[in-house]
Amino acid sequence: MKRTFSFLLATGVLLLLTSLLLPAQDKEKGVVKLSLTYTRVNDQLPVLKVSAKTKTGKRFEPVEGVEVHVSFAEETPKGLVGRVTTDNKGNASVTMPATFATQLDSSATYTFYASITGTDRFEEASTEIEINRARIELSLTDSNSERKVDAKVVTLQDGAWKEAPETEVKVFVKRLFSDLPVGEGIFTTNETGDISTDFAITLPGDPTGTIIVGAKIDDSDVYGNIAATKPVRWGVPLQADNSFSKRTLFSTRDKTPYWLLIFPNLIIITVWGFIFYLFYLIRRIRKVGLQ
Repeated sequence: MKRTFSFLLATGVLLLLTSLLLPAQDKEKGVVKLSLTYTRVNDQLPVLKVSAKTKTGKRFEPVEGVEVHVSFAEETPKGLVGRVTTDNKGNASVTMPATFATQLDSSATYTFYASITGTDRFEEASTEIEINRARIELSLTDSNSERKVDAKVVTLQDGAWKEAPETEVKVFVKRLFSDLPVGEGIFTTNETGDISTDFAITLPGDPTGTIIVGAKIDDSDVYGNIAATKPVRWGVPLQADNSFSKRTLFSTRDKTPYWLLIFPNLIIITVWGFIFYLFYLIRRIRKVGLQ
C-alpha cells in the first residue's frame, strides 16, 4: 500500500515538473489591420495618420499601445519618418521632419509605409500607400459686392504642373469644431482643373471680421488629403461682450441683479409674515378659550 502511494506521488511530482519545464504553448496572436492616410495643408509638411484595428468577433476594435514605424520611400532607417504609439482609439500621427523637404519637393509620387513588429499579442502587419503630388491653387475675389471662391487643382507630371480634371473638391469655411460647407459643398473640376462658387453666407469672424476660407480634397486614393486655405475679411466682426461685469443672471454673485435680490426677499418676508401672524392668531384664540 505504501509502495503504491509512493509511486503515485512520484508520478504526480514528475508530471508537475514536466509541465513546468516544457515551454508554454503560444496563444493564438491577433491580426492587426493598419491604414495610413496622407494630409497636407498649403505648403506645410505632410502629416501621416495611422489607424490600427483588430477583428473581435464580427466587428473591428481599435488597438491601443502598439508602436508603428512610418517610413517614406523605403523601409530602412534612412527612410524612417518616425515611431508612433496608437492611442485608445487606435490612432496616431506624425509630421514629416524637415529633413525630407527636399525629397518631397523633387518627387512626383510619394510612397509611404507603416508597419508593426510582432508582439505577444499581435502578428507582424504592414501597409503602404502611393500618393501623386498635387496642390490646390485658391483664389478669393470680392468685386461689386460679389464674393467668389475659385480653386484650381494641379498635379505634377513629367516635371510640370498639369490640370487635374474630374476631381472632387470641397469648399469650406473653417469653424471651431468642423468645416462649414460653402455653396453646394462638393464640386467637380472641369477640363482645366477649375471650380468656382459664390460666397453668399454671413458668418461671425474674429474682431477684425477675418475668417478662414479653403478648398480641399478628402480621402482621395490618388492625392490623399490636401487643402489650401486663406484668411479673408468676409466675416462679421466679433463684438466684445462685457456684460459679464454687469448685473446679469450669468455674472458673479456680487453682480446679482437688483430685481433678483428684492423680489425673492419680499416673497420670503411675506411668507414668514403670514406664518407669524397665524401664530399670533392661535395665541389669541387660546387666551380667549381660557377665559
